[in-house]
Amino acid sequence: MNEARAVYEKGCQATQGENSYIWQVGNTRRARELFDAATVADKRHIAAWHGWAVLEMKQGNIKKARNLLGKGLKFCGGNEYIYQTLALLEVRAKRYEQARYLFRQATKCNPRSCASWLLEAQQENNRAARRLFEKAVQASPKNRFAWHVWGVFEANLGNVELARKLLKVGHAVNPRDPVLLQSLALLEYRYSTANLARVLFRRASELDPRHQPVWIAWGWMEWKEGNLSTARELYQKALSIDSTTESAARCLQAWGVLEQRVGNLSAARRLFRSSLNINSQSYVTWMTWASLEEDQGNSVRAEEIRNLYFQQRTEIVDDASWIMGFLDIIDPAIDSIKRLLNIEKSKDSSASDDRGENEQSGGYSSDPQW
Repeated sequence: MNEARAVYEKGCQATQGENSYIWQVGNTRRARELFDAATVADKRHIAAWHGWAVLEMKQGNIKKARNLLGKGLKFCGGNEYIYQTLALLEVRAKRYEQARYLFRQATKCNPRSCASWLLEAQQENNRAARRLFEKAVQASPKNRFAWHVWGVFEANLGNVELARKLLKVGHAVNPRDPVLLQSLALLEYRYSTANLARVLFRRASELDPRHQPVWIAWGWMEWKEGNLSTARELYQKALSIDSTTESAARCLQAWGVLEQRVGNLSAARRLFRSSLNINSQSYVTWMTWASLEEDQGNSVRAEEIRNLYFQQRTEIVDDASWIMGFLDIIDPAIDSIKRLLNIEKSKDSSASDDRGENEQSGGYSSDPQW
C-alpha cells in the first residue's frame, strides 16, 4: 500500500495535480480530500463524483451522497451509474415510481443495464421482469449478469428446467465465468445429485481459484452431505484467499454454524465473533449467535447479543448497507443477488436454524446467502 501511495504521489507531481485520476487513493478523510481535488481538477470527471458519492453512502451520509450525485448530473450530463445510484436511494425510501423513472433514464444511457430488471423482480412483477431480462440478453447476448440474474429469478419461482437452461446458455457464452457454474452447481445439488454438483463446483474453482464464494458454497454442500472434514478444508481454502472480505465474513459464519451443529460451541462462538469483526452489520450472524446462546439456556447472554446488534446499528446515521448491496451489482460485481430480490423478507424473517443454514448455502448466486 505504501508503494502504491508513492506511485500516486509521483503521478501527482508529474501532472502538477491536474490529472483527476491520480487523486483516488487514501483513507476516508484523505479520500474525501482527494475526491474533492479530483472534481476541482476536472468537473466533468464522472467517476470521481460517483466514487465520492459511494464513499459517503458507505459512511451513512446519504444526504451528502445525493448532493454529489446531483452535481455529477449537473456537470457531466446523463450517466448510467449516477441515475442508477439515485434510483436506489428512491427504492430505499419506497418511492418506486421515482425509482422507475430514474432506472429508465439509466437504461436510456445504457440499454444493457441490469438494475431496472432487479427492481421489477424485487416488486414481484414477474411478467415485466421477464420482459426486461429478454431485452437485456437481446441487447447483449454475452451479458453474464443478465443470464445469471434471470436464471436465479426463475429458480426462485420453481421453474427449474428454465433456470437450468438459462444458466447453461449463460455459461456457454461466458465459458470463463465461475459464477454461472457455481449457481448451476447449487441448482443441480438441490434438484439432481451431489456428485453432479461436485463436478460443477470443481470446474468453477478451476476457472477462478480466487473466487471465494465457489469454495464457500461447495463447503456448505459437503457439510449438508455429512462430509465435515471436507467442508472445513473448503472453508479454510476460501479464507486463505482473503480473510478480510465480506465473503470471508460469510464463510466464518457458515463455519460457525457447522461447529455449532456438531457441538463445538467454543469454536462456533469464536467464528461468529471473527465474522462480526469483518462485517458488524450482519443481522443473520448476530441472530444466529444469539440463537446458539438461547439454545444453551443462556437467555441473558442471548438478549445481550441482540441488544448489541441494535445498538451498533443505531450508531449509523442512515444505514446504506441495503443500497450498497445493489451497488455491488451496478459497479459491477455480482455479490448480492438473493439479498437484492428478497431484501425486505430477509430483514423481517427470524434467525431460525433454517435461516442459519440458508446463509451458508450460496443459493444460486455468487453470494452464499440462501
